[in-house]
Amino acid sequence: MALRTRTRSARLLVVALVSVSLVTITVDYRQGERGPLAAAGDAALAFVSPMQEAVAKVTKPIGAFFSTLVRLPSIRAENERLRARVAELEAQVATSADLASRVEQLESLLGLRERLGHRTVAARVIANSVSNLEWTITIDAGASDGVAVDMPVVAPAGLVGHVVRVAPDSAVVRLIIDPDSSVAARLDVSRATGLLTGQGERDLRMHLIDPATPVQPGERVVTAGYRIPGVGGGLYPPGILVGSVSRVLGDEAELEKLVTVRPAVDFSALDAVLVVLGDGSG
Repeated sequence: MALRTRTRSARLLVVALVSVSLVTITVDYRQGERGPLAAAGDAALAFVSPMQEAVAKVTKPIGAFFSTLVRLPSIRAENERLRARVAELEAQVATSADLASRVEQLESLLGLRERLGHRTVAARVIANSVSNLEWTITIDAGASDGVAVDMPVVAPAGLVGHVVRVAPDSAVVRLIIDPDSSVAARLDVSRATGLLTGQGERDLRMHLIDPATPVQPGERVVTAGYRIPGVGGGLYPPGILVGSVSRVLGDEAELEKLVTVRPAVDFSALDAVLVVLGDGSG
C-alpha cells in the first residue's frame, strides 16, 4: 500500500514539474524580452560575465604560451632563413657597388689613356708605404709589363709620381708628395713655370716663380713637360694636372713668390693607375 502511494506521489510531482515548465515557457514566449524570466536571465548574465572574463584572462595567455612553445622550432627556422636572406641581399648590394666602382675606374683609365696619347700599362696599388722618410706605393706591374725606372705614373685625377724600383711583376712608385720628389710645373693661366717639391702631408711647394707673376688661389697647376737638369726624376708628359694653388705669399721685393699647391690626387684612396711606357700608340 505504501509503495502505491509513493509511485502515485512521484507521478504527480513529474506532472506538476512538466506543467510548470510548460507554463514558464509559454509566459516567457508571450512576454518576450520584457518578461520576468528575461530579466532574471539578464541578471544571471551580468553576474557570470565578469567571472568568464577573469577566467579568460588567465587561460588565454597560458594557451598562447603553449601554442608558441609548440611553434618555437618553426619560428626559429624562419628567423634563420630571414637572416640568411638579409645577409645574401647585403652581399649582393656590396658586390654590385664594388663592381660599379671598378667599372667607373676602368672607364676613367681608358679616358685618361686616350687623352695622354702614349703607350701605357694599367696597374693596381697593392701596398702603400708612407713614413717620415719615404712616401711611396707599390703597384702590380713590373719589368715583365715593360715598366722601367723613371717612368711617370698617373691617375684619372692627376699626377701620381714616377717609378724608382722595378721587380719582374711589381714596381715602387715615389709619390709627388715625397720630399725627394721634384716636378717641373706650369701655372695654367699665366703659363709661368716653376719647380714643385713634395712636403709630405703638407701641400706641395712651388719654387722659382717670378715675384711679378700674378697668381690666384685655386689656379690649376699642370706638368711643364720637360726635364729639369741636375734634378732627376721622370720626364712627365705635358699638361697633366698636378693640383691647384692653395696659398700665395711674397711680394715683388722678394726674389721669388712662394706658392703652395694642393695635389689633385687623394693618395690615401689611390687604387688604379697608369704607367706611361713611352710615346706612340699601344
